[in-house]
Amino acid sequence: MSEERKRILSMLAKGKISEQEAEELIEAIGNQGGEGQGQGADESGGAKPKNVKYLYVKVMSSANDNVDVRVPLGIIRAGMKLTSLIPSQAMEHINSAMHEKGMKFDFNNFKPDDIEELIKNIADMEVNVKSKDGDTVRVYCG
Repeated sequence: MSEERKRILSMLAKGKISEQEAEELIEAIGNQGGEGQGQGADESGGAKPKNVKYLYVKVMSSANDNVDVRVPLGIIRAGMKLTSLIPSQAMEHINSAMHEKGMKFDFNNFKPDDIEELIKNIADMEVNVKSKDGDTVRVYCG
């Protein structure tokens, strides 16, 4: 079972989200790797990744407190380059804090190819949340 699915089920068990919201979130993560989604074909007949440049976060509130954020994916590359400037003792503290919050990865082990893989795979990511109040949250790449 994926970490995302466990997190959703935990939120449901704690009453933080409704059954409907949990179902929608599980469907959203289930569709993340959908075949052919956001892809064309390359000359070899394999899947060619969609050229995405931005991560979008859109919140439409029933109270009209709307949010529209566009984050360049290139910032991920720049941020990872900056991690090389973090002293090793501080990096150990960061990794420990991330692990405590359920994010089990080590920044020391990230390689440039890992970042490119992350950016390539994020193209198919989409999360849609609808609340009982009529508020919606949408996170996607384009």
